Amino acid sequence: MATALPSEIYERYVLTVFDGLHLFVPQSEVDSVEIISDIHPIRSPDGAIGWFGHGQECPVYCLSDNMQLSVDMPETREYFILLKDSEQPMGITCDEVEPIYLYQTEIEIQFLPPIMKSEHMPIHQLAHYQDKVGIVCHGSALLQYLQWLSNQWQQRNEHDE
Repeated sequence: MATALPSEIYERYVLTVFDGLHLFVPQSEVDSVEIISDIHPIRSPDGAIGWFGHGQECPVYCLSDNMQLSVDMPETREYFILLKDSEQPMGITCDEVEPIYLYQTEIEIQFLPPIMKSEHMPIHQLAHYQDKVGIVCHGSALLQYLQWLSNQWQQRNEHDE
């Protein structure tokens, strides 16, 4: 039973779980779901834990439960989602991936209260699913957030040198 406006609710989501965080991304904004062994594990100065692709290489990032970059990927990460982008898709590692069909699943999606909004956080809505609270992020907001995190990572590393 969705409580947000119909124009803000998507029929299909990809649920990713990592470090106990439930992250819902509209399915139309996810290019693919891949297995972690398909990553070329070459760390880069921008905080990526590896690269994926044949031809157009895409950085893959590991996020923690507080949505920060981590270069130490937990052994529980088995998959990654590739977010759609016309210039350079980016990946996010996860422990679990599940397709969610809104009208076949008991999920409640609500607007994010204004007090919870942050300048750079990509969180758009909250989702209550299987007695857990998760977050809904649009793919474009996640891409911008990953780019922002990457820039912050590079600046910290340049400053430390």
